[in-house]
Amino acid sequence: MKSDKAELVIVYGRRRIGKTELLRKAFKKEKAIFFVADLGADQDQRRRFSEALNLLYPNPLLQTEIPPEWESLLRYIIDLGRKERVILMMDEFPYLCSSHPVLPSILQRIWDDVGKDSKLYLILSGSLVSFMEREILGHKSPLYGRRTGQLLLNPLPLYALKGFFPAYSPEDRISTYAILGGVPAYLIQFSDKLSLPQNIEKQILNPTAFLHDEVRFILMEELRDPKHYLSILQSIAFGNTRMNDIVQRTGMDRGPVSKYLSVLQDLRLIEREVPATERHPEKSRKGIYRPSDHFFRFWFRFILPYKSRLVEGGGRKILEKEILPQLDNFTGQVFDKICVEILRHSVKEGKIKLTYDSAGRWWSGNEEIDLVAVEGDHPIFAAECKWSKKPVGIDILRDLQRKASLMAPGGRVADLRLGLFSRSGFTKEVEILGKRGEVDLIDVRKIGMKND
Repeated sequence: MKSDKAELVIVYGRRRIGKTELLRKAFKKEKAIFFVADLGADQDQRRRFSEALNLLYPNPLLQTEIPPEWESLLRYIIDLGRKERVILMMDEFPYLCSSHPVLPSILQRIWDDVGKDSKLYLILSGSLVSFMEREILGHKSPLYGRRTGQLLLNPLPLYALKGFFPAYSPEDRISTYAILGGVPAYLIQFSDKLSLPQNIEKQILNPTAFLHDEVRFILMEELRDPKHYLSILQSIAFGNTRMNDIVQRTGMDRGPVSKYLSVLQDLRLIEREVPATERHPEKSRKGIYRPSDHFFRFWFRFILPYKSRLVEGGGRKILEKEILPQLDNFTGQVFDKICVEILRHSVKEGKIKLTYDSAGRWWSGNEEIDLVAVEGDHPIFAAECKWSKKPVGIDILRDLQRKASLMAPGGRVADLRLGLFSRSGFTKEVEILGKRGEVDLIDVRKIGMKND
């Protein structure tokens, strides 16, 4: 902002991640044109854009019944930017491109012609991550190579929840994270003045609450025909993670299912996971599908199946009979993913001395290890992640050693560091081995999660 040179910045991230709020706060003290596109027709988009522009830079041409074409509007803004710093933010840019597909080409031509030599600060933002990466940042995009900066906004990490819920215990923060994930718009719905069950009942199960129908609204906004996607997402949420299982559960043909899965991956709602040690993940036949959004998983597991009963006011019964008895198991199903974050944070803080390239689960046949860190092509760290109310005992460690021998090249477990992540600490026997340096012990209640 201190420079007057032309800037073209791309900001993107999934819906509700906080892009719009971030941009508004970043430029709240500036004279900035802020335009949020929608799914309207092109002429309606241009009319609203002209109105937003006219508020800060009045011009009779912007008040006409039929708004000027995009090229005229953009050239007018750049003309303004020749004299002074002009800040233009075009939010949900993919919607503009949907109503006027040649807009990126128009913008590229104008940018090359006069924009790059102006004082224009242009920000293009969008929630369709795959579109932004392919059509705006991709090498086939008309705007490729023009950007001066880009920012991908990801969900907040687990450790950010301490700022949202300082009064919660580390265990409750982890359970909250398993339910809501790191999406700011979801996190602000809960309050640590209420217990976790009270928050679930009030802010999710209540039919009038923001979160109650949030998933359905997002799918209706992003997809033309959401019913098939709803079926697939519910299937995955109930543990059908392989292609054949999803096909059988949904009753759809394999071809359409493959297409729908690809779209859901583009929307960052699911992810295709392969064993951490696979050298060519994109070619692996061991891929399974998991929800990449925690709240979507919760919604499809506990809200959609009981929708009619919730509308009739059965929230308390659903909470007591369906959700709370299964909440530990629900959290445990994503505890391995949460431990990947804990490992990354612990390494960053210097609490675990480890250098690795990637981390995730490993499986082969019926054998599975919750967390494996890989450097290059070699596994260097293997751990079990136990969300249990019992301390982790020596039996878990011995079983980890056995499975690690199956995974490690030549069965050389000595080349692997072993670890145990626990919600409830460890038995004395395991603690002794931890003090000897034979295993890394990570009590998730103590690693950066406790209250100061």
